[in-house]
Order: sequence, then C-alpha cells, then structure tokens
Amino acid sequence: MPYTPSATARGWFKSSFSTASGDCVEVMFDGAVVQVRDTKDQGAGPVITVDAAAWDDFLGQLVSGSVEADGALAVLPGPRGGAILRARDEDTGLRYTRGEWEMFMRGVRAGEFTHSAVVARAS
Repeated sequence: MPYTPSATARGWFKSSFSTASGDCVEVMFDGAVVQVRDTKDQGAGPVITVDAAAWDDFLGQLVSGSVEADGALAVLPGPRGGAILRARDEDTGLRYTRGEWEMFMRGVRAGEFTHSAVVARAS
C-alpha cells in the first residue's frame, strides 16, 4: 500500500525513512505549489516554492537519475556527499547531508512526495 503522509496536503512532512535525528528534506503541498525546506532550520530558514507540476516532473527526473538542466530545480553536489537543492528562478539553496538526501530519495522512490498522487488521495 502506498505511503500517505500524516499531514496529507495540510502541513509539512518528511520521508518515512528519516532517521531518528529527524533532519531531512521537508515538503508541504499548498494548493498548486509545493514548498520545500530543511528541518535543521526549524522553520526559520529559506523555503523553495515550485509549481506542483514542475515538482512532479522534478521527482520523475530524480527517479530516472537525470535532472534536466533547464528544470525548475537543480541538484548540485554538496560537501561530503551531500546535496544542494537550488531553485532556478531564485537564489535560494538548501543544503542537505548525505544521509538526509538519501532518506529523501528513498521517500521519492516510494512515491511519498508526488503532489498529484497525494492530492488525489486527499480528495
């Protein structure tokens, strides 16, 4: 059975694969947009906002292993095997450790972050 975030389309959630420390990529669906932040910032750091359709495209690219150069989001190599998630249209970047990004990717592969699927389950 597919994973359904406990905050389905109503609040911030992270991968069910997140470690006990709780630090991870955190996502919130807000109508036709998706917001992304870093849990380490405890709600006080930057937030990336992207169109929901572009988000679902981005997730598909992550699963296939090739993020398009002209997409809404870019994934850059971070320190010690981590990742930097950067919005193309703004100067906002979120830095994740290797472990945080791996837990996010496990959730992506499990379908936990797909906007269209979660919104469809909520209605």
